[in-house]
Amino acid sequence: MTIELLDKDKNIIRLKSIDEIPSDLSDINSIQIINYAREDVPVFEKLFNIDTTILNNSEDIEISSHYLEKPNQLAFNFSFPYFTSHNKIEEVIVSFILKEQIMLSFMDINFENFIPEAKKQEHFDKIKDRTFTIDTFLLMMIRIVPDYYADLTEVISKKIKTIYSGLQQENEFSEKGLDEITALKFNNLIVKESLNEFRRILHLLRKSTKLKSEIKEEILFEINDLSVINEYVQNNFERLDDLKDYVSTRIDLQQNRIFKTLTIITTCISLPMLVAGIYGMNFKYMPELDFHYGYIFAIVLMLLCFIGPLIWFKHKKWLN
Repeated sequence: MTIELLDKDKNIIRLKSIDEIPSDLSDINSIQIINYAREDVPVFEKLFNIDTTILNNSEDIEISSHYLEKPNQLAFNFSFPYFTSHNKIEEVIVSFILKEQIMLSFMDINFENFIPEAKKQEHFDKIKDRTFTIDTFLLMMIRIVPDYYADLTEVISKKIKTIYSGLQQENEFSEKGLDEITALKFNNLIVKESLNEFRRILHLLRKSTKLKSEIKEEILFEINDLSVINEYVQNNFERLDDLKDYVSTRIDLQQNRIFKTLTIITTCISLPMLVAGIYGMNFKYMPELDFHYGYIFAIVLMLLCFIGPLIWFKHKKWLN
């Protein structure tokens, strides 16, 4: 477990255990608890005098499991999507509890590691002239997360374009392409669900009486920004559906060509085999048995039975 304290002078203090947390937190704005164990939750609850119900029910669908406002605290959580080393998007639940001008955050991994340093610095510069309070920290977080969703959506969009470009240059298609599209679609679904979840939290925060009007105005701006990002996410779904239809159609065309080839081969071989089968019966009273040119006649007949269907298929443009 890692505990990070952020004081009012913007200094980060890293601790390794709960016992190292100072009793006087008057100079602390933020406490970030990473990779904590479930058995540690009651300890934090008692230490900070907070209601940690939201930490135990974070995976439920009900809004009460993601947003909890009480007279002495404000708590909310949302799922944070991130790309793994296997190019797959997974989620981590990030929980925030605001109590007495201190923001406590609980997470299994540090979600800030997935936000580019340039982005963090950009948002940090916007608040550097402000007094560093819990409102300032909350404002920075509310700005960073929508930008992160925009970047994540853009990454998926670029991957879709790359697949589009690659498939247009390929002549052979396989189920691997469909698997890649399905994986991208699942990644896009996770982003959409997380984005909508965060947007719902912002709507509830905007109704809260604990936040200043300045924060609420910024929340409204970010909600509008998230609506635009959500449209891009939906566009990704539509493009993935089109791409899947394109690949499926090309695979069907490949299979049709294979079936046409098999049909031509089967037809061209079956007729000569029919002739060979007839003259291989060796019935006593077959008139061609005494024919002087019977062997040549049978050979020519089989060749005609082979060539005739080829000419017919060529006429029907089954052969290129």
